[in-house]
Amino acid sequence: MAVEELQSIIKRCQILEEHDFKEEDFGLFQLAGQRCIEDGYINQLLEIIQDEKNKTIIKSMGWNLVGPVVRCLLRGREEDKREECFLIFDLLVKVQL
Repeated sequence: MAVEELQSIIKRCQILEEHDFKEEDFGLFQLAGQRCIEDGYINQLLEIIQDEKNKTIIKSMGWNLVGPVVRCLLRGREEDKREECFLIFDLLVKVQL
């Protein structure tokens, strides 16, 4: 469910210019991304972030995911999930440069 929500938000925002993103879009993006992490869909979130078509969206809204990603890094008990969260964190930082 969380992945589908995030994909729906991404799809809607892909047709918009960055300046047309609404505050609601940022909130929905953050909530759906956080749910992906909490529900264990970290790999799917990583794929969405890596997709070149989503670069503008991630550059604009990606910082909203830093908190949930850091929590995943600090609380993650499974090494592979922590590694994926670290990759997401790394990509979020790089996209902002």
